[in-house]
Amino acid sequence: MGITIHFEGQLRGAEQYAALLQEVEAFAIARDWRFRPIDESEMVLNRVIDERSVDYIGPVMGIECLPHPKSDRLRFEFDRDLFMQQFCKTQFAGSDAHIEIIELLRKIAPLFHKFDVFDEGEYWELGNRSILQAHLDTIEALIAEALRKDPTARGPIRFDNGRVVDFVSDPQSESK
Repeated sequence: MGITIHFEGQLRGAEQYAALLQEVEAFAIARDWRFRPIDESEMVLNRVIDERSVDYIGPVMGIECLPHPKSDRLRFEFDRDLFMQQFCKTQFAGSDAHIEIIELLRKIAPLFHKFDVFDEGEYWELGNRSILQAHLDTIEALIAEALRKDPTARGPIRFDNGRVVDFVSDPQSESK
């Protein structure tokens, strides 16, 4: 439900991969974002290709940042072919964090053969803070209403994998 930035692309080569790591790390340091490298010999990446769920299993490398304590972790995870497909929910982090992530994506976009971004806040497309804020406010109101309607619901919740969900309900309460 919350505003999320979806992005995917394939890097042009190893040189561009090194440049991406350098760019993301410099961007994170300048904004005091926590970051760490990703280097896994085998990992499962869940992807959607041509509207089908596809799992990649194999080596994964990249970098992960935390742009804001209330956002998803921003992960640049690449498979052996230097392809990445990711998303970052910014709903609870606010418009400033959302805009900074878009700024970073714009900086790295030239490193890719093709780089696609779908921004639910429309900032990637329009660059308009007022429209982004209106989207954030609308979703915030919808989430607040859902929480009011379900007394067992709580949120937002950060899972161990770093993903933020809007809210969860206690399924045990339905049987009481």
